[in-house]
Amino acid sequence: MTQHIRILACIDAPDPDNFVQLLALHKLNPGAAIDVLLTGRPVHFGATKAEPTWDWDAQSSRMVQEASAFRIKTFLQRFDITGTRVFDGGIAPRTLVPHWVHFADYYKFDDIDPLQAIRNAQLEPQEELLKTLLALPPGTVPVAVGGPMTGLHQLIVRCPEVASRFKEIHAMFATWGNIALMEFGDKPRGAVQFNVACDPQAAHAILLGLTCPIYLMPTEVTRVKDIGFADMDSLGESLPGTFAARKLMNLYAPWYRAAVAPRQGKDPGDELIYIHDLSAAFSLDETLRKAIYDVVPIKITSVPHLPSESADWGKVLMKQTHRKSSVFAAKALNEGGVAIYIDALRTLFDAPK
Repeated sequence: MTQHIRILACIDAPDPDNFVQLLALHKLNPGAAIDVLLTGRPVHFGATKAEPTWDWDAQSSRMVQEASAFRIKTFLQRFDITGTRVFDGGIAPRTLVPHWVHFADYYKFDDIDPLQAIRNAQLEPQEELLKTLLALPPGTVPVAVGGPMTGLHQLIVRCPEVASRFKEIHAMFATWGNIALMEFGDKPRGAVQFNVACDPQAAHAILLGLTCPIYLMPTEVTRVKDIGFADMDSLGESLPGTFAARKLMNLYAPWYRAAVAPRQGKDPGDELIYIHDLSAAFSLDETLRKAIYDVVPIKITSVPHLPSESADWGKVLMKQTHRKSSVFAAKALNEGGVAIYIDALRTLFDAPK
């Protein structure tokens, strides 16, 4: 296993699979410092179903981001992971999730002193992260992305030199366009992938503007039924009965009730609990990536991002290539990959030896 000094984890809020990604990065890379760049989701609490997604509220979105920052720190501390630095990754400019889907109960902390929450929810400024990264040698910082590319793009726009520090990028990103995606009562998303659609301009800049190796884990390898869980009982039965597993269950319970269960009544076969963003951490680990995923070199022909291309925002047009490439994407899980995935997930929550 390659020993990394620092890893940059770019995640969004508030989905709980982002926290699983962070835990996996710590467990799979002992001794490495994990810097978190947290991008907030654009939300508008109290919205009706008639309100459009572009009508989001900056104050609500910032509150969600700060609440998620505190939840990250608290979650990791319960695994004896302390000193996590969470940096401001901005607010994603767009969302595909209707505002009424978001639920204030998820951001409440019934077991935590509210004054402590206010004190510890503060995000560190981007310039502090830039100083840390620029002090490192070129090509030494792997990046794991579990959300929109907003924060990563902001870093580069702010200081282009920082791009030279990235060793490789592993992202839960894009789709080949041949799998049913989560719907909210509107037209099917098709090849439109959530993380890409939330900031197509950032996606274009990163995927077509960087020269370091990029590994994409498309939706086709994260929405595989054999690695999904039908309900909370199914998830719990797949994990060890440890303190760590119980904390994960507490994190997923309100998310399942509000975001997954309502759609299971409409499509019980496809709507499962999927831990999407874990794929970025597994991809960064070369041994797990080769064991679980069928990864092929690709050529990205286009990432629509201009106003005239708005109908295709959220798509990454890519194809497999037999030529030398620095960009790769997973097509499917390898034979035996499901068992390796489930075992690796379970190991994250095993009791300390």
